[in-house]
Amino acid sequence: MADEDNKRKKKRKSGKKKSSSRRSNTEEENAGLVMTGEAEYAGDGGAVVVVDQEPFNGEDMSPAPVPEPEAMTADVGGGGDEEGQQNGFTEDGLAVAMAVDAGEEDDYVYAAIEYDPDAKPPLHRNRRFRVYTCLAIVLVAAAVAVTVIYVTKGAKGVDEQFTDINVATLPTMKPTESPLTNREQSGIIEQIEAGVLQRGAVFANMTVDDPRKMALEWILHYDQMQLNSDDVNLYQRYVLALLAFSLDSLAWYYCGNHRMVNANETVDFVQEDCDVLASTGVLESHKVWLSSADECEWYGAKCSSTDGVLRGLEMMGNDLIGELPPEISQLRFLQYIAFNGNCLYGTIPPEMGTMPNLLSLELQGNGLSGAIPEELNNADKLQLLNGAMQYQYPYQCAASDGRIVNTIFAKGNPENGYNWGLMGSTLGDNVNKWKSMKGLHLFDNSITGTISPSVGDLKYLVFLRVHNNAIQGLIPNEIVKLNKLREVYLFQNGVFGDFPPDIGLMEDLEDLRVHENEMWGFLPDTFWKLTKMKKLWLQDTLECEQDEADEWKCMRSRDKGFQGSISPEVGNMKKLSQLLLNNNPLTGTLPAELGNCKELSRLHIHQTFIEGVVPTE
Repeated sequence: MADEDNKRKKKRKSGKKKSSSRRSNTEEENAGLVMTGEAEYAGDGGAVVVVDQEPFNGEDMSPAPVPEPEAMTADVGGGGDEEGQQNGFTEDGLAVAMAVDAGEEDDYVYAAIEYDPDAKPPLHRNRRFRVYTCLAIVLVAAAVAVTVIYVTKGAKGVDEQFTDINVATLPTMKPTESPLTNREQSGIIEQIEAGVLQRGAVFANMTVDDPRKMALEWILHYDQMQLNSDDVNLYQRYVLALLAFSLDSLAWYYCGNHRMVNANETVDFVQEDCDVLASTGVLESHKVWLSSADECEWYGAKCSSTDGVLRGLEMMGNDLIGELPPEISQLRFLQYIAFNGNCLYGTIPPEMGTMPNLLSLELQGNGLSGAIPEELNNADKLQLLNGAMQYQYPYQCAASDGRIVNTIFAKGNPENGYNWGLMGSTLGDNVNKWKSMKGLHLFDNSITGTISPSVGDLKYLVFLRVHNNAIQGLIPNEIVKLNKLREVYLFQNGVFGDFPPDIGLMEDLEDLRVHENEMWGFLPDTFWKLTKMKKLWLQDTLECEQDEADEWKCMRSRDKGFQGSISPEVGNMKKLSQLLLNNNPLTGTLPAELGNCKELSRLHIHQTFIEGVVPTE
């Protein structure tokens, strides 16, 4: 448990804060990617270096701008003059005086009116008559007002009378739809539906508590950035908002609570800053998710300093709760995801196999289940896949609504039974599509099938840790082509048979663990030529039989397993520190050359047929 506790420690990275300013489209087109170089995965926790990364040219990320309606031009007879004047306006929209051709006017003759000084004006033109009429209207209005007031006061003491009205049909329960706002008509909804949403989803069919709908509402009405439909980071900001709503950001350990809760009310989206204690012991300043800051400043978001494009998401041990939305695949330039040590459940979205720049996917220590999607093999730039420790891994998170989510159960709920972790024949024939793979960590799951000979095509593979699964069959001979392989963990599976005879060609092999399988046979002569070997675990070979109920029963026995004796050439393994051979039918004596292994600290040979004394060397 100490090792598992150490794995649960939260990793934090310090880094420069990203400026919230953005470059123009021209500058973005000319901006380069992060530095490219020879791909290398550091097994001791180092970074993954970008391989064959094409320059960012703004494609895929930039939403297509909504076309502006063309200016309507009126067709006027004669058109404008050479100065660009038309209909009395210049090109700048200034009104100008225009000459009128008298010949084009209609002929109109005004009638002559003779003035008679003795004539009286008609009655309606008499000033005295007008005054009296106005006074009469005012008096009538005042009388009506007094009458209304009197009747109203008198009606207060009268009992209310109800009249039953029969209706032919019941009123509809559907409320009247609210009128659309300018933001809702701006094209943002259409852009996100066309460029981000997956599996044919549309916002009109979603409930108000759907994380996708909630993220849209935030983009439209609450986000202080108020992005437009043609803003280059619309997709990126929406997907991050979707992650916040999907993974219960209010329950996050760091930088997820965007609310300010007062005594009498709750005000949303007002928290901006958060401090995180880094592994160095120094407090680092970050921005809260769903704050008004640039999304590249949100905690765990890693962007290129030149173009503001999201390249990584790193939130290990932050109590993320929920299912990964398939829309995360639309972060087209994302290179690494590190969500280790959280309370994620559900399946890995198959859409993640379409992420063209994904180099590292780390999901170790969650409650994921279901088959690893075959589509993930299409992520041919993937160098690190860490989906380990999904089965029988208990870890609890407290959701914002008070629920306790435990990863040992399916979807974190005891009512769903135990979680069996990730499944599928991940090491099947399609494994060679991961032509850049360097670290394959899938231990503590329910992976089935056999190890395909195609594994020999993974020429860059360094770490193969698939122990504690249900993998069956032989170790293929093609595995010896992996001359960069350092660690092979196949223990606690259903692997049987002997080692490939040319295993000595794996000259970089340092750590080989195949215990608790049904392996047998003699150790090949080339086995002792693995001069870089440090840890060799061959102990506790199993003998399994099927009982009457078709259930397999396995037991340890020194009568079954690896045979032969320890060769004197074991002295070539000068870096050997652990040699575990117990519970195997090995014979002979310990060779004196074992004394050349100056680093040897553990030697287990009990429950074998090895005789003699330990040499003084």
